[in-house]
Amino acid sequence: MSRILEVPSDHPWWVTHAQMPTVTKVNGAHWRICLAGRDVQNRSNIIVADVDPTQGMKVLSVSQDLPLAFGGPGALDRDGVGVSCAIDHEGAQLWVGGGMNVRDHPHYRISTFWLSSPDGGRSFQKLARPPILVAGDDNPLGGGIADILRIGGRWHMWFTSMRNWRSTNGGPSEPTYDIRHAVSDDLQHWTQDTAPAIALARPREAGIVRPCVLSTADGFEMWYSVRGPEHRTDPASRAYRIGYATSSDAAAWTRRDTGFSFENPPEHGDWDSDMQCYPHVVQEDGQRYLFYCGNGFGRSGIGYAVEVAAD
Repeated sequence: MSRILEVPSDHPWWVTHAQMPTVTKVNGAHWRICLAGRDVQNRSNIIVADVDPTQGMKVLSVSQDLPLAFGGPGALDRDGVGVSCAIDHEGAQLWVGGGMNVRDHPHYRISTFWLSSPDGGRSFQKLARPPILVAGDDNPLGGGIADILRIGGRWHMWFTSMRNWRSTNGGPSEPTYDIRHAVSDDLQHWTQDTAPAIALARPREAGIVRPCVLSTADGFEMWYSVRGPEHRTDPASRAYRIGYATSSDAAAWTRRDTGFSFENPPEHGDWDSDMQCYPHVVQEDGQRYLFYCGNGFGRSGIGYAVEVAAD
């Protein structure tokens, strides 16, 4: 477990948070991490960090410019943009982008749409296609932070579904969200399951976010972040932890949160001692790498851990 990157003090616009790392491979010694950093107006945009996995994820470069413009007044992405995965389709790479629109602070909605990148993930352009997910009957406050895989000739998507805003335990109003699943034959028309793929365990859970799914010889594995509700006397209840689930068919999942752990867990005062969140798992030459964010919902930066084989 090592920290890779934290917010620099001299960046032209990035002033806080490092969230939602999404990793793609340029080559064996060059991986690209797209993450969400926030500006002085608390709006997220994309930071692109290139790292060398052969040198312990040594940072090679960090982007300085805004790689994607914010939307205009009323747009789905007026108050934040990001990416959550990339797929290969018809000889091209498509990126799954996301947007945030704050209606009346702090209440917001999220959405999902397609992006292209002319330079392999250093800059992005919104495609002239209908959004993938917006607020509606299936996802009352929108859906986003999606992961997409092609399985048996169909596209499968897992995403965070925003359900409602509510106050619990005397705390302030906060969003609740879970993980949902949808399938498509053409990446345009999606059929969403009626039940959650990963449901909240009430009342101790209030949010499950950022699914990451891998196909294995035994089926499928998913990592995600889960937190409890806001609580005035127990602020630690809202800290994310990393959850884990398995499936034989990519649709019905069994939670096995205790099946995930750090062999060398963070110690008091570490950058990730209070929170580990927003996981993204990458496999290379039979080895798995878990990228994740630390304390304060990523205020302390991003890091990674390497899978250790069970005895």
